Amino acid sequence: MVIFPALVPLVLNMVHAWPFAEPCQSAATRALITALIAEALTNAHSFVIIACNHSGEDLYRYETSCKAYSAEWFLRCAYSSANFETGTEFVDCVYGWLNYQIEHHMFPDMTPLQYRKLQPLIKSVCQKHGVLYLQQNALLRTWKMFRIAAGTASMKQCDAILPLKKAADSVSDQLIGG
Repeated sequence: MVIFPALVPLVLNMVHAWPFAEPCQSAATRALITALIAEALTNAHSFVIIACNHSGEDLYRYETSCKAYSAEWFLRCAYSSANFETGTEFVDCVYGWLNYQIEHHMFPDMTPLQYRKLQPLIKSVCQKHGVLYLQQNALLRTWKMFRIAAGTASMKQCDAILPLKKAADSVSDQLIGG
């Protein structure tokens, strides 16, 4: 923890066990303030890149479960997640490679570089078939998440993307090669 080293001289000074004069105390205070600010900014950054691409009034939540790797499951991956900006080393590093949420949910065992290569293909397939594919700025996604948290908006709720019988038939067709 970064804050601990800055606390040591301050605490020792409080119990009169710190042998150094005032300049060291002000340096420790500045270090503590800097560490607290850095911690707050790091936590805010982590929150934005983790929480905000799974909520918003434009994303879906479900009342039912579905079979992994079924047609319904792949649709839910797209309808329940949003990507941030993608495609460059800098952008991917800023987002900690968490900017490929749709691809990550569809194919959870891939490496981050594979997500970058797969993303344009998944996006084009979704567009070709009229499937929701959201890719938005993290600040816009954060705003949408806060609207859900504040209760001024709500996520779309449904049992399934495909009609339940059609989803079951589609899975059967895939299994038997139909």
